[in-house]
Amino acid sequence: MLFLAKLSSLTTSSNSCATCAAIRCLIAYADGLADCRIDAAVAEGAILLTGTAPNDQARQRAIEIAGEYAGTRIISNIVIQADIELSTQPENGPSSSTAPTVALKPPKETS
Repeated sequence: MLFLAKLSSLTTSSNSCATCAAIRCLIAYADGLADCRIDAAVAEGAILLTGTAPNDQARQRAIEIAGEYAGTRIISNIVIQADIELSTQPENGPSSSTAPTVALKPPKETS
């Protein structure tokens, strides 16, 4: 198991980088979060989490881990993968055609 010392403040750039790296590692190796693709960055004194998670439980767990470690405000921009899949499907449902059909008109003859 990976144990890291808790940083109490994010005042310097090196501390910010170390905190973000530690949070990324903790999330990557946490049970149940193997399918998550989450990045951590510092934004205005808070930790910003971005990326994808397979479900809401995984997203909440990642937020908890970051909050426990950093001890500061967490901003989550983690998207659930199922939400992404739904938003990329056409409104009429999946199409059997892989390419759009285009009808071309023959060019007009000029005299």
